Amino acid sequence: MGVEQQILDAALKVFSSQGYTGATTRRIAEEANVAEVTIFRKFQSKENLLKEVLIRNRVEISELDNLFRIEVGADIETELLALGKKIAKDLGDKKKDSKNRIFMFMLFEEGRNRAEVSEILTSVFQDYITRLSEFFELQVRKGKLRTINTRSAALTFISYFVYTSLIRGVLEYSFLGNDDEEVERFIDIFTHGVLKVE
Repeated sequence: MGVEQQILDAALKVFSSQGYTGATTRRIAEEANVAEVTIFRKFQSKENLLKEVLIRNRVEISELDNLFRIEVGADIETELLALGKKIAKDLGDKKKDSKNRIFMFMLFEEGRNRAEVSEILTSVFQDYITRLSEFFELQVRKGKLRTINTRSAALTFISYFVYTSLIRGVLEYSFLGNDDEEVERFIDIFTHGVLKVE
C-alpha cells in the first residue's frame, strides 16, 4: 500500500471517530505512521484531505455511467431495480459498512456547523442527483416516463437509499429486512405510485 493510501485510510478512521473538527493532522499522521509534514506535502490541508477521502469512498462516476446506459427498449423498472440494488450494495457493503456509516454520520453532523464540510457533502450527492436526473430527462423525452420534475424524482430516489443506509447504521440491521426485497418494494412504489388505478 502506498503512502497516500495509508494516509487516506488513517484519515477515514480518525475523521469517523473524532469528527472533522476533532481530527488533527497530527493524529492522522500518527495513525498512518507518517510524518505530519507528509500529509501537507500530499494534500496541502485537512479540508483537501477530507475531499480526497470522500472522492475515494464514493461510487465512481464511470460506474454510474455504466449503470445509466440503457439499451433501446429496456424496461425502466428493471433498470431502476438494478441501479437501486447497486446503490444499496455500495452504501451497505458489510466490509466497509461500519466505518463508512460512521463517517457519513460525522459528515452530516459536521455539515450543520461547518460550511466547508457541507459543501463537500453536497458535491458528492449532487453527482448522484445530476446523473439520475439526466437519466429521467432522457426517459421523459423517449416517452417512457410522464412529464415530471426530474430533479425531484432523482432526489426522492437517492434519498431513500441514503436514509435507509443511515437507519441501518443506528438500528438493528434486520429492522428493514432483506436488502434486495426492500429495494424491490421501493422500486415498485417509486414506479407505480400508491394510488389505485381504476
